[in-house]
Amino acid sequence: MVRHAQGASDRHVADVRRRNTLSCVEVLRGTSATTLTALAKDTGLSRPTVESIVSELVEQGLAREVPGAEAGTLGRPARHYAFAADARYVVGLDLGVHSVTGMIADLAGRVLSVVRRTVDEPLDGVDRLEIARSVQRDLLDRVDAPRSRLAAVAAAVPGIVDGERVRLSLPIADWTGVNLSARLSTGGDHPVVVENDINMAALAEHALGAARLADDVVLVQLGYRIGAALVLGGRVYRGNRFAAGEVGDFSWTGWDGWCEGSLLGEIEQAGGAEQVALRAREGDGAALALLQQYVRRVAPGVATLAMVVDPECVVLGGGLSRAGDVLRAPLQAEVDRIVHPRAAAPLVTSAFASDGAALGALVRALEVGSEAVFGSAEIGAPSLRAADPATSLAQALADAARAQGPAAAGSGTAAAPDEDAGPAVSQEQAAAAPVQTVQVREPLRVAVVGVGARARMAQWAGRTGVPAHVVRAVDVDPAGKDRAHELFGPGAAFTTDHRDLLAPDGHGRTVDAAFVCTPDDTHADIAEDLLRAGVAVYLEKPLATTTEDCDRVLGAAAETGTKLYVGHNMRHMAVVRTMRDVIARGEIGEVQAVWCRHFVGNGGDYYFKDWHADRARSTGLLLQKAVHDIDVIHWLAGSTTRDVVGMGDLQVYGRVTDREDRSGQLMTDWFSYDNWPPLEQQGLHPVVDVEDTSMMLMRLGNGVLASYEQCHFTPDYWRNYTVIGTRGRLENFGDGDGGSVRVWNRRTSFSERGDVEYPIAAGGPGHHDADRLTVDEFLRFVADGTPITTSPVMARDAVATGIAATVSLRAGSAPQRVHPVTPEVAAHFDDVVDPAARKPGD
Repeated sequence: MVRHAQGASDRHVADVRRRNTLSCVEVLRGTSATTLTALAKDTGLSRPTVESIVSELVEQGLAREVPGAEAGTLGRPARHYAFAADARYVVGLDLGVHSVTGMIADLAGRVLSVVRRTVDEPLDGVDRLEIARSVQRDLLDRVDAPRSRLAAVAAAVPGIVDGERVRLSLPIADWTGVNLSARLSTGGDHPVVVENDINMAALAEHALGAARLADDVVLVQLGYRIGAALVLGGRVYRGNRFAAGEVGDFSWTGWDGWCEGSLLGEIEQAGGAEQVALRAREGDGAALALLQQYVRRVAPGVATLAMVVDPECVVLGGGLSRAGDVLRAPLQAEVDRIVHPRAAAPLVTSAFASDGAALGALVRALEVGSEAVFGSAEIGAPSLRAADPATSLAQALADAARAQGPAAAGSGTAAAPDEDAGPAVSQEQAAAAPVQTVQVREPLRVAVVGVGARARMAQWAGRTGVPAHVVRAVDVDPAGKDRAHELFGPGAAFTTDHRDLLAPDGHGRTVDAAFVCTPDDTHADIAEDLLRAGVAVYLEKPLATTTEDCDRVLGAAAETGTKLYVGHNMRHMAVVRTMRDVIARGEIGEVQAVWCRHFVGNGGDYYFKDWHADRARSTGLLLQKAVHDIDVIHWLAGSTTRDVVGMGDLQVYGRVTDREDRSGQLMTDWFSYDNWPPLEQQGLHPVVDVEDTSMMLMRLGNGVLASYEQCHFTPDYWRNYTVIGTRGRLENFGDGDGGSVRVWNRRTSFSERGDVEYPIAAGGPGHHDADRLTVDEFLRFVADGTPITTSPVMARDAVATGIAATVSLRAGSAPQRVHPVTPEVAAHFDDVVDPAARKPGD
């Protein structure tokens, strides 16, 4: 455990020391390596304080000194320190009726190994415990760690549990009344917690899976057993008697006694829940018929829970959830039939199916272990991630399960399927199967081109679900080297030419992906060079400053097959997701019109003190700034612009005569809320010829009409959308935490709050959470080809629309036609974009 200053007479000193230590740990854990000077800057602490804390962490084995200086550096190189993630480990166990699954992770959240064992259902409780201990020993052996390096263990079990003792377990009756925590500790001094298995599946979905953006969630486990769990306010709700969600035996759910009926027998005869699910996905008629019976049986319980709890979503977990939309869609329809469709929470499919309980147990173990190691619950546990950078965590588990087949049998066990599948495998087959392991691979090697304000986006690399680290940085300004080392550590090699990335480094290694965060008029050349060299590209929006350059970049990606991602992070903003979900649920009917007003209160600092103010470089702010909102308008409306008219003028900033060449400066050097009022701004760019007030009218390809207005000298900064459909309208008030999306879908006079109001639950200020989700999606796309939400073709169409509107604006508002990309290029990107992200409701 991290030691903090002691003594009742000086609790304040102890508290300050504890907080300072935790600050250092959080920074160390989020970087590959850092110096004492950089750590002091990042934490805001003095260098002597940081040096003392780091020395203590090194002494305790929680940090280590590592090489960091580049060869040839003059003078004595600074010492570099890294977080020792392998100092301790945590284990999560799912102790099911038919199987035991164990997972082990280090203190950075990397899942290093997974072991599955099958269990013979008649086996008694003592032998089951021995299998659990055996799995735990196997996991430690696979990371070559003694038991003393265990930080925590969490076990998920079927039944009502209180954290230590099983109060009631009908599936494993021998464990009722048993203190499993004590029996699983095996003499170690690490904490062991025991949790309900369905609760842990819900925790996994909330922390990592289908419900990671929701605070209130119901998870329904569908398979050999049927049960439910609740997440309320972002925390698993266990209830006063630890029995929350235990409604499976009530007749009104439709779940009681179903496992004694003919439906279970038919599912078992067909090979078990997972086999039925997989066959149904392949269109097997008999399997589909079984699912239809199942849907009708369980829908009343699902509908009742959804209405009583009123969650943001209902996650469908368990073995049958592997059927995906083949199960979800008819169950949603049946729930909607039982209750009013607009009142029912949306059903979503589990990201982890029957692996959810083990994964949730590992999440819980990391929470408990982090608190035990660092001596405080204030330090948040890191997100779990796959140790294999070539795949997401969910995909790694699914791929490994398919590669192995049935889970491996433990000593003295008979073969059986996964927890929700029912018996289907012979003892001989199970005994011959290997124990499943997820191997560790090197993280993605990432480069950053352009070390300006938006380069901070790349700091999320390595801090999401995909292992990655920034190894190289590029900026035409040599001063960018210092900024790169501040952002990404001294280990990031620096160059002033992006073409240096196309060749291997001194060790023969190339980069896997690059973030291009340079000025917009340089995007096309840099992106094309990287794409043709096989380097996956994250390209900041706008994609380029001309339609021709956009098409050139898309063409390079299509011709080479190299992955291209355009950073339209607003698609991940909570306000936009909330509006899109309302539309997808049909709450306002078919979209007919979209209006957007953007109050750019910081416009003078953002766009009129650097190259943005020069139309020769930026084209205009209906491109550079509006492209964000044009893409959102297109996404909400389910189509792109075909005809556009623009109008605007340089009304205010053209009258400001105080000008300055700010070459070598960043926006952060001059930004201040004190720069007010607009006509008193100082140090504008020498060339100011872009409009500071602009508006445009659009007709989309599907007939939707849209408008957009922006003003760069308002006192406030936010954007307001109105979407009008055939059955109602929505409007956002605020676009971050504390704001809301209001829906009007009943005829009335003036109604300020609307008929339904959805709070905006963002994960941080501004673009913070959207940036994290965007980087995570890009890295998953690079690592394992996960379909993406942001469409490169629609990013191009947003640019083409902004350019056409600017041409119209400067040609007396003459109407302009926006021409689409070629069908061949469109078809290429159709294969990488998630179909659900193309049109609301699809």
